[in-house]
Amino acid sequence: MKQTEEDVQAFLLKCRQDIPFFARAVFGEKQALRPKQVEFAEAFRNNKRVTFKGGIGFGKTRALAILIWWSLFTHRDVQVTVFGPSEGQLKAGLWKEVGLLYGLMPEFFREIFTYTETRVTQALNPKSCFAEYRLANSDNPESARGTHMTNNFVIVDEASGVADQVFDVLRNHLSGDPNPKLCLVSNPNRNKGYFYDTWEHPEKSRNWVHVHGSMLDNPYVTQERLDEMTVEYGGTHTEAYRIYVQGEFPLNDEDALISMEDVTRAVYAQDIQPSPVMPIVWGLDPAGPGRDRSVLVKRHDNVVLDDIRQWSEKDAVQLANRVKAEFDRTHSSLRPAVINVDSIGIGHGIADMLKDWGLPVRRVAVSNKPSRNPDKYERMRDQLWWEFKEWLEAGDKKIPNSPDLIKEICLPNWEFTGVGKIKIEDKRSMRKKGKRSPDVADALCLTFAHTTKDRFVGPCAWNKEPPPSRAYLG
Repeated sequence: MKQTEEDVQAFLLKCRQDIPFFARAVFGEKQALRPKQVEFAEAFRNNKRVTFKGGIGFGKTRALAILIWWSLFTHRDVQVTVFGPSEGQLKAGLWKEVGLLYGLMPEFFREIFTYTETRVTQALNPKSCFAEYRLANSDNPESARGTHMTNNFVIVDEASGVADQVFDVLRNHLSGDPNPKLCLVSNPNRNKGYFYDTWEHPEKSRNWVHVHGSMLDNPYVTQERLDEMTVEYGGTHTEAYRIYVQGEFPLNDEDALISMEDVTRAVYAQDIQPSPVMPIVWGLDPAGPGRDRSVLVKRHDNVVLDDIRQWSEKDAVQLANRVKAEFDRTHSSLRPAVINVDSIGIGHGIADMLKDWGLPVRRVAVSNKPSRNPDKYERMRDQLWWEFKEWLEAGDKKIPNSPDLIKEICLPNWEFTGVGKIKIEDKRSMRKKGKRSPDVADALCLTFAHTTKDRFVGPCAWNKEPPPSRAYLG
């Protein structure tokens, strides 16, 4: 039966409103979108900014290729530009998939378009309805600037590898079009940069619609295949498994102070027992300005105890009462020999109150000079983090399987200062990069603020007066 113009328009309207229908109708039932692909497609259709992170084997390349064809089929005045960090990757990956789908179309659909190795155009409207790919070049970010169009759709494939300058150009360019879309897609293999910020930055991430996919979202991935990938990536707790199977960002970057391997070993350590003659130490990191939490962490020798406490209170009196209640409900045999309190900000008043109530408190000024090896560390905080790092690297340690703690331990980077001292990345710098404040990890590091030269001595030394140091205020 001959199709009327009304039939064609009704079909195109249905396709525009229903991307899964479009995929089946144009490419065949075998190309039906899976549930997670449908979620991604609907996010693209309904929003101007979409960011997708996912593991391998999810089918994101096929989903992107379908979205490119959907854009060309259902929009009159449209350009779709695909950017990527490598031309070889674009040609062998997404653009090859675009060509494969072109070959699956019925002939009467193929006649509407012209497909080449670099470009797709609508035969009757080649200047106003087309798709192409370009290299996202950090040496010439202005190459990302294209022509304006009513429907200006930009897809950045492997966005984690694209330089920030390119995104600055894209964002400014798209601001002048009536219906722009910016869609970022990538394996989350770097925990820095523009793509990372669209997920993790406290403010920037709010402007984006997020879709996350893992290898497990592919119903054709068998347990046998998953077991093979687990072996290939060195186990379920490695960074590679986290990135390429779970579709999550790595916890470490190349300048990280503490490796994920050391953390994983401590989380899954078996039969680790603290020495009964060693004291229990608490570390309290009171909330600072911004969104910080108040955190209490407890450590007994080589074991960080499971009951990490987190409170939202930023009032000194309320927080002091929280800690006092925690101390009172703790059995006398499990109470701390000392509670190390970060004395910056409200911590000073909290320490005073706890001391007045008879608790074994020591104020620690983490911004002051170190109490040990002043030629090695810039500040007290640098000393505490480095000593925690050495403690963890020595092995035979146990830390709880706490997502907050695990992530925060791996957050800070480090460097040598101009005079050769160790400097750990501070909270302000981490926030600027979109990282969370490592409040739980900071509280844990406070448990290393001992006053003896030897951190691994018996309990008697804990009853000695501390040596003079500006880092300890009482």
